[in-house]
Amino acid sequence: MSKDEPQDDRTAAQATSASADAGEGAVAGAAAAAAAAPTPTPRRQDSGNALPIGTFLDEFELQSVAGEGGFSIVYRAWDHTLDRQVALKEYFPSGMVARSGGTQVVVRSDRHAEAFEAGLKSFVEEARLLAKFDHPALVKVYRFWRANGSAYMVMPFCEGITLRDAWRAGPEPPDEATLMQLLDPLTDALAVLHAERWYHRDIAPDNVMLLAGSGRPLLLDFGAARQVIGDLTHALTVILKPGYAPIEQWGEVPGMQQGPWTDVYALGAMMHFAITGSTPPPSVGRLINDSCEPLSRVAAGRYSAAFLQAIDHALMVRPEQRTASIAQFRREIGLPESAATQARMTWMPTQAAAAPPADAPAAEPDFAFTVRPGGVALQAATMAHAPLPAHAGDGRRPALLFLVGLLVTGALGVAGYGWLRPRPAPPPSPDLVTTAPGPAPGTPNALGSPAATVAPTAATFPAETPAAATAPPSHDAGEDFQRIVAAQTPGHEVEVTLVRTTLRSEKDGLEFTVHSRRDGYLYVFNRGSDGALLQLYPNRVSGLLRVQAGKPLDLPDDKVEFKIAGASGPNQLLVLISTLRRDHSALPARDEGGFAFYPTGAAAATLSARHSGPLPWIAGLAQCPAGKPCNDSFGATITTFNVVQ
Repeated sequence: MSKDEPQDDRTAAQATSASADAGEGAVAGAAAAAAAAPTPTPRRQDSGNALPIGTFLDEFELQSVAGEGGFSIVYRAWDHTLDRQVALKEYFPSGMVARSGGTQVVVRSDRHAEAFEAGLKSFVEEARLLAKFDHPALVKVYRFWRANGSAYMVMPFCEGITLRDAWRAGPEPPDEATLMQLLDPLTDALAVLHAERWYHRDIAPDNVMLLAGSGRPLLLDFGAARQVIGDLTHALTVILKPGYAPIEQWGEVPGMQQGPWTDVYALGAMMHFAITGSTPPPSVGRLINDSCEPLSRVAAGRYSAAFLQAIDHALMVRPEQRTASIAQFRREIGLPESAATQARMTWMPTQAAAAPPADAPAAEPDFAFTVRPGGVALQAATMAHAPLPAHAGDGRRPALLFLVGLLVTGALGVAGYGWLRPRPAPPPSPDLVTTAPGPAPGTPNALGSPAATVAPTAATFPAETPAAATAPPSHDAGEDFQRIVAAQTPGHEVEVTLVRTTLRSEKDGLEFTVHSRRDGYLYVFNRGSDGALLQLYPNRVSGLLRVQAGKPLDLPDDKVEFKIAGASGPNQLLVLISTLRRDHSALPARDEGGFAFYPTGAAAATLSARHSGPLPWIAGLAQCPAGKPCNDSFGATITTFNVVQ
């Protein structure tokens, strides 16, 4: 590898009024060779910013300064309670604060007060987040607190060398196996962070430490306070590494939001540096004239084609063309599904429940849909609820049934289910979700029945094949889910985060958050543990919802509540975001109180055999504008949850 210092690897300060650096990335290792013994007499460090050596912060005695940057100071300290060496990080944005009375941190000017407080809050939130996890590639936070007008976090004191120094010292670039061993834990750690909607936004070789002895990588310097302060004011230092920062980090670029893809770009740039010895050209220049040669051409023959193509995809300048998530990056580069993703999303193994006898009474519902106050007032006829019939075609009762508690003239009524009650909920935020205009009276709505007629009607499913005849092959909606996700439009990726992946029957509700790279209409289907299929969105209560690009949408909305009740087992959600409205009216859905149940088993197999569209029938048909090109763009993803007693 080249020993020359690549210009683009340097930390740059943009729109600065005070000098600063990114030295706090040292966290707990830059001064690993510092003296271990405490200094008995407090003395001020040369910079004038750090606390005196020998100062006690609760049980922690400061021994030396391990690293000092523009937004924090890291000390080597001794924990007198547990008798161990630790690293103590202090929030200290040097461009806006000063010391007062020895330990107090005070803002120099009132104009900095808002940014200082926002950075302080973000510093504490970062500490709280890291304290939740015990991941081998993430810094562990033992303790954090606010004091002296600032805040502190205590971490292990680790010794090691940064990736940048290790790579620069090596005679040759690291091979593919070495880089894969590095990427596996780092991307797994990022998957943990991204699941909490936290992004590193400063991934670079000098922010990854290889621990002494084990060589295990450790991700350093999240810089949450720095990012928040930079977002609030451009009069202060906004730290960017030109070779690693994607275009969406360079100021307010319309339509370019930051997200998982932001960290993906930096990972790709880090791999580019490992392979070539230099970073890609700055993304701002690449947007105008992209002079970056693809690694699939530059490094062909030294690494596998799939490996290089995955990095090239991660380094696409425009976010919509780039790898959308860490999960996608791992798949493309050849890593298995991350342990973090499996822990959140994988089904718990359960034995499928046997089908009830034909003469058995209807069981309690497994899924309850409650209409909250302010919901659509449906006709009183829908309040009468009879046991739902078994699905035609396979003779099984669906694993997920439902009730709808309706707010009609101020009364809630579903016979026999008084435990389902509406609960107050704040109005939806207009900048997060908008409801598409409803259909005109007499026109088909999203469920395929006239908007003015809401009472449930019996649906006609394909007739069950007699036992003596050859039955159509069994049909699994889960396979259709996979086909839909595989056919999604590149750059239209969708991500879903479940609040809980294991739900207790009659105690927990299904809650999840949807993120989309593009605007679009929301469609959500649930596949039960026995293959039963129902549509959660759109429904006649909530209407057809829209998701805005880059803005999280928390579900369920304020009009319905998804309560779990009944049998245990795994369930699978398909979330589809479509640029165009999609028509499902041709499907033989059974409408129960505004929610649609679809046929399964042999009936669904028959329907699938008759379907001739390019996508499975569950996807519906895009409503293309007359006389114009049809841009049937959509993104889709699958996630799972498990119901337990």
